[in-house]
Amino acid sequence: MFAPGEKFFVRRIPLAPDGESGAQVALALEGFSPFPAAQLFYGFRTNAARTEALVFAAYRKNFTAEEMATWTNAAAVLPSFAACLTGASAVPPAGITLREDEARFEAIAWDGRSELPAAVLVHARGTENRDTLVAEARSKAGLSADAPVKVLRSVVEIVREARELILRSGSHGLETRYDEAGLAQADIRDKDMLQGRRLTLRRDKILWRTFATVLIGLVACLVLELGQLATRLWLAGRQTGITAQMPVVKRIEQAQTTAKRLEEISTQRLLPFEMLSLINDKRPRSIEFVSVTTKGLWQLDIRAQATNADDPAAFEADVRRLPGIERVESFEKRASEGMTTFRIEIAFKPGWSQVGGSK
Repeated sequence: MFAPGEKFFVRRIPLAPDGESGAQVALALEGFSPFPAAQLFYGFRTNAARTEALVFAAYRKNFTAEEMATWTNAAAVLPSFAACLTGASAVPPAGITLREDEARFEAIAWDGRSELPAAVLVHARGTENRDTLVAEARSKAGLSADAPVKVLRSVVEIVREARELILRSGSHGLETRYDEAGLAQADIRDKDMLQGRRLTLRRDKILWRTFATVLIGLVACLVLELGQLATRLWLAGRQTGITAQMPVVKRIEQAQTTAKRLEEISTQRLLPFEMLSLINDKRPRSIEFVSVTTKGLWQLDIRAQATNADDPAAFEADVRRLPGIERVESFEKRASEGMTTFRIEIAFKPGWSQVGGSK
């Protein structure tokens, strides 16, 4: 938002580059302003090196309550001539920029030595013609009579770009950029109010980002929950299909078991005498087999007795080393009246007869 430029007085002042610009401007205002700083609306624009500042200030009572009420929600309030304060790093050539609109004439005089104007004069239309205004601007800036005058007859276009506010004077190529810090300096409103507003905006931004983060987290949780629900439904469908196929699977397993058993019956046969012959070669003379029974195709269950108590263990070890033997276990070992009785289970490997057993 723009405030009428004719209500402001403008001065270009030097700055100490290492000092705080705002404090130096406030101190300078106390020196050249006819009113205390607390009774002024003011702002400033610095050059690139921060060695100079163009200060513009207006007496607060020059503005009506209705005018100030419209400033509350504005992003910034600048004087109307702020669009011509380019503040470029290159020094503009000496001359005058004259901008006209329906309400006023604005004369910006450049002396060719500074990036900032040497004089800024604004008059409402009807109070003074533009030739008189140009002549006064030349005089204040110390310009010669042949200093060029560039006339702009256009409305200022306001553009937001990244973190900058850009003011363009139509198609004339005049462009003024204000970054966040520069816009805060140029804003003429009460500085304490602006500081409070900036703190409020910063707090609101933090709260908004926190809310957005929480919202994104909730959405992510919802998506995850929906994904889990979809997975559970899919698994339930798969389980239903599996359950429906279980009777078929059981019939297939039974058929396979029956086929395997038939194959064993048809291709394999019990070889009790061959198994007994294989282990009998390792039997010590003191051991006598009392009974021999078979379990399945590959196991012998032997009950035996021995007159030498050490021979059962030796017999068990010798049998275990045979190539066709899978497992050897002894049970129920007892000694009575010089006789040791025991039971031994000997499991043969399938195909043992081809490995090293019966020929």
